[in-house]
Amino acid sequence: MQPDDLISFTNAAREIECSRATLYRAVKDGRLNDVKVSGRRMLVKDSAWENFEPLLRGGRVRKIKEDNQCE
Repeated sequence: MQPDDLISFTNAAREIECSRATLYRAVKDGRLNDVKVSGRRMLVKDSAWENFEPLLRGGRVRKIKEDNQCE
């Protein structure tokens, strides 16, 4: 496994626009894989990562991104 095959939970959350808690739940559920590197948990960018779609749960309402907003 190469360093390019790993991503931090924070960077992963930014990349796929979900919360870190969502990613930790996905690891706990077995939908994503992680490893410990120097005491820090990192996500593995494997086929599970490539196919991952976060399951939306309650919480705050997401702001919809629109190119053509009416004023």
